[in-house]
Amino acid sequence: MSEPLNYLVRLGRSIARGWNQFFFQPADPTPLGLIRVVTGLLAFWNLWVYGLELDVFLADSGWLSKEAVRSLQPPGADWSWSFWFGVPDAWLRTVWVGCLVVTAMMTLGLFSRVTTLLTWIIVVSTVRRVPGLMFGFDQMLSTLCLYLAVSMASGQAVSLDRLIARWRAGRRLLAQRIGGKIATWPLPGGVPTPTVSANLGLRLIQLHLCVIYGMAGISKLQGGMWWTGTAVWPTWIDREFNAFDFTWLADHIWLINLATHATILSEIAYPFLIWNRPIRPLLLVTVAVMHVGIGVTLGLTEFALAMIAMNFAFLSGPWLRSLVAGLPERQPLYRVLYDGACPKCRAGMAFVSACDPAHVVQPIDLTAVNPATVQPELTPERCRGAMQVVRRDGRIFSGWDGVVKLAAIQPLAWPLAWIGRLPVIAQMGRRWYNRYAATRPRDETGAEIPCADDVCGLPTPNANANANANRPLSSRPPKATAQS
Repeated sequence: MSEPLNYLVRLGRSIARGWNQFFFQPADPTPLGLIRVVTGLLAFWNLWVYGLELDVFLADSGWLSKEAVRSLQPPGADWSWSFWFGVPDAWLRTVWVGCLVVTAMMTLGLFSRVTTLLTWIIVVSTVRRVPGLMFGFDQMLSTLCLYLAVSMASGQAVSLDRLIARWRAGRRLLAQRIGGKIATWPLPGGVPTPTVSANLGLRLIQLHLCVIYGMAGISKLQGGMWWTGTAVWPTWIDREFNAFDFTWLADHIWLINLATHATILSEIAYPFLIWNRPIRPLLLVTVAVMHVGIGVTLGLTEFALAMIAMNFAFLSGPWLRSLVAGLPERQPLYRVLYDGACPKCRAGMAFVSACDPAHVVQPIDLTAVNPATVQPELTPERCRGAMQVVRRDGRIFSGWDGVVKLAAIQPLAWPLAWIGRLPVIAQMGRRWYNRYAATRPRDETGAEIPCADDVCGLPTPNANANANANRPLSSRPPKATAQS
């Protein structure tokens, strides 16, 4: 009997290891952060639509009074709740605005642990207050908000929470640069740290997707039109929902058959094949096309976006970051010469580095290096007059043009980059920058001057410090004390 018992022990240990590895192995939080952004935007949009006719949807004088909603609840549902039941009609607009603020904060990732939970409460409360308007989108939205709230990890990437934390860390590092001390650049921990909480949130979404697609595929097997390959045709010609004319497909029956069989096969295969890495990209593209088709043919745009967002849980964090920053071996893409003797310049570079987890930008302190070693045509006088951004191909962007170029490679600042390129805005921006650069505080003598980042008066590094600064960044010591 010892061998069967040993087998059961080994089996139990193997199951326990697999369970722990599946649910409790640290994972990259980048996909979860992206899911939070899309979920927050959908929640904000949903609330905004309600606000167009707020009294009709949520007031007692609207379609359904609070008493009417409670009377529609099935027996045994007394536990059902909604904070809208306790909001007087006179306060509806004020509470609605507050809810919009909360969902916007969740989208941006500000106080994300609290705002994700509050957004889930808002979504569920709104659905229960207006049950007649609930459909698949509301269910998927509440599901996403619940898992984001439970994991409390969606703010670990693609969020203002992380940006603020990195900015503060950058300012602390730059505060150490006094005399010959040189802050460590780039900031440590540029890539989000894998966490167990992020893995838990992703796994909950992944498993829920498998249940949704698996059950949807199995239920479709009960319909005869799915076997004959014509099930999608009635939805494509239903003028109640359809905004486009698809009747021309009647002459191409093979497209109808292909769409029908591809839909049911992808849904049945999803719970099994999605875990296979080589097949995963093909399956994700298939379901994405399917949901885009649902959005186009049935007008269920919000539902399609929510389902696509859920599938982000299977995307790779490094791959998502490479879409924005490029491949790691191609970094840094830009080198930025900034004036380390200017407190505001140091604070600005700390912010740029905080927005740059992939290290696309390499900050270089003008007071610690010879600009000609970075780019031959650069001189100390030119660099002190304006920030210089040097692209990998050697092209130089000065002043305002450099600011716009840096904004263009930071996702959070893309709108500012587009605006900053407009002819009138660009001309005004150059004038403002030149005026600011001419009056910004600098300290080359060691005298104390007003500082913008709580660090006062930086003495000019001497030759020894300059020699150390000209060494490659990777070989510099974290602190190099200047000889007095």
